[in-house]
Amino acid sequence: MAPTPERDPAVEIALIRADLESMQEELKAVRKELKDLLDAWNTATGMVRFVKWLSTFATALAVLYATVKGLSAR
Repeated sequence: MAPTPERDPAVEIALIRADLESMQEELKAVRKELKDLLDAWNTATGMVRFVKWLSTFATALAVLYATVKGLSAR
């Protein structure tokens, strides 16, 4: 392994700060994407609950209709 030349500590600190700032920007972007994904997930969950409720309601109406139709035929 070749020895690395000594670098100025100020240059090293500047490079580290630049890397840190870059990582912070990436983290902000990931947080925003995660928030958007969570919002979409919650919306989808609400839609599934509504569809389940609607199917239960439609089934109840169908049973009620069949009962009324069956009783009126007598």
